[in-house]
Amino acid sequence: MKIIISILLILSIISCNKQSDTKNLTIAISKASGDPVYKNYVNWLRDKDSTIIVIDLVGKSISEANNILENVDGLLLSGGPDPHPGRYGKTADTNRCDIDLQRDTLEFGVYKKAKELKIPILGVCRGMQVINVAEGGSLIVDIENDFKNSIDNLHQNGLPQDAIHKVNLVSSSNLFTLTNKESGEINCNHHQGIDKLSDSFKPSSHSEDGLIESFENINESTWIMAVQWHPERLKIKGLSNPIRDEFLKICKLK
Repeated sequence: MKIIISILLILSIISCNKQSDTKNLTIAISKASGDPVYKNYVNWLRDKDSTIIVIDLVGKSISEANNILENVDGLLLSGGPDPHPGRYGKTADTNRCDIDLQRDTLEFGVYKKAKELKIPILGVCRGMQVINVAEGGSLIVDIENDFKNSIDNLHQNGLPQDAIHKVNLVSSSNLFTLTNKESGEINCNHHQGIDKLSDSFKPSSHSEDGLIESFENINESTWIMAVQWHPERLKIKGLSNPIRDEFLKICKLK
């Protein structure tokens, strides 16, 4: 009888471990609806794991969103309009920006909460800019007019489709380790970029005109990676899917 009980206990433990291993990931996305392009984020994640549960935070109050974060495995801050320049000391440039105050309030709030909870955070385009500003960094309000090294049409080509350009990876970065690439082609559509990078981060790639195109956190108590391009719709997968795969891997370990 004792042997049978012992066997049943072992089988129960194995069963629990299997259930834990197969738990569906839950990822919160700051905006995953509205314009059809926002659906790309959901598709990109589910192309890797079709069982992922996605929670769209757009339209939620701060309290609602923060409560949701208590039960998710990761946060993806998606692309979109410009963060309000008053958040990084350039209020006079407000009329040169396309601003969504509701998204600002939501996303700066959930970023802070996610850090408190040590939830892995991935920032894409606007998401990268929000993260940098939230940590005391600043932005170039308009690359074409304010960045003296700017190359015409490099970051935004004025066409419906994305601009495509080369980035060079920092050899000491996690991004380099993940992709095993010194350089690669990325897509982008942005008129703002990193001016002063927060001291919390280190660059992981630069464009040909010297702009920081991606960064990662220095203090690894919370996993943070951010890119200026759009990996969720990048057809060239070398600098796209490895980022997603690492993000999801870290989320599983949370």
